[in-house]
Amino acid sequence: MKLVSKLLLGLFFVFSLTGCFGEEYDFSPPTVSLTNPDDITQEEKLAEANIDWTYDEKYNKETKDILSLAKKQNKMYFTSGQRVQFGLEDGHFDAKDVKISLWQGENKMDLEIDNAGQYFNLPKEKGEYMIVVDVPTDKGNAQYVGIVVIQ
Repeated sequence: MKLVSKLLLGLFFVFSLTGCFGEEYDFSPPTVSLTNPDDITQEEKLAEANIDWTYDEKYNKETKDILSLAKKQNKMYFTSGQRVQFGLEDGHFDAKDVKISLWQGENKMDLEIDNAGQYFNLPKEKGEYMIVVDVPTDKGNAQYVGIVVIQ
């Protein structure tokens, strides 16, 4: 009886450990998107501008002219002072160190982030801005860009 219970216990451990083998983990940089909370169908992914991924160099990318890259993206339209949600997909990354800024010409405006819900508020000033999202992680740094039009 003891032998049978030891054998069953041994088989249980062997089968439970087999689930650990063969799993694939994604250590690629996250994707970043902006969502209009008033209209959840309005979601746009931002373009990867600069990636310095120390975990796996195959993801590294350098963009010298991020404004040109941003202008090639779909424009996102929001209202003055609107609350916008950003999302980090493809990985488990902490949003507390994310930095978001808006650029209009040489003028840079850093936005305050509500990390609890991954939201930020747009400024009251209307115009077209390049949005830059910097994501520092333990696996490397990633930067994303797009164009935001505040109406």
